Amino acid sequence: MEQYFPFQLSPLPYGYISLMPYCDANTLYYHHDQYNADAVYELNQLAVRHRLTDRSLRQLVMEDYNLPTAQLNRLKNAAGAVYNHQTFFEGIACKAGSPPDNRLTEEIISTYGSMAQFQQLLTEAAQGLIGSGWVWLAAEGNRGIHIATTENNKILPLDAVTPVLILDMWEHAYLPVQHFDKAAYVDTWFSLIDWDVAEQRYLDALSGKAVG
Repeated sequence: MEQYFPFQLSPLPYGYISLMPYCDANTLYYHHDQYNADAVYELNQLAVRHRLTDRSLRQLVMEDYNLPTAQLNRLKNAAGAVYNHQTFFEGIACKAGSPPDNRLTEEIISTYGSMAQFQQLLTEAAQGLIGSGWVWLAAEGNRGIHIATTENNKILPLDAVTPVLILDMWEHAYLPVQHFDKAAYVDTWFSLIDWDVAEQRYLDALSGKAVG
């Protein structure tokens, strides 16, 4: 569903204590209600300032605009932060469990050999990021899936791929609990993936439906 101005902070689909012991309530509150909320506020301010209130969130992350470089960077950073965080929070759940047997996991195993190997490659991608960024599993329609990374709040080309899974690799997401152990953080996130949401995103990619 397309989102338009004024952009809203999407509520968490679970409570602040629901992810414990994997993520403590303070970290989740700061991550969602402070950092993410600040990005939503800034995006609304920039949309007004640059007369872009008629654009959807998807347009703001995808389209180019004739703005001074510094302002364009601020706009893209805010829009990317809002889109990425929303996709991230909606993709995890408070019910830990093993990946189900569905179309997505079958594709993952077919592509990477096993779920364990897939998780290892995700961990390597996370550890390979220099600075802050995001790790993605993207679907190229019916042409397969691939792991990708983006720096800062940059986003994948949504006209070419569909985000299926997304992992926040900014320090505010993992430093309070996992400190500098990125592998432990990836393992924690992997145990909280909402596979129903991921499966629907993958099916939407196969059908050509846009996500977000």
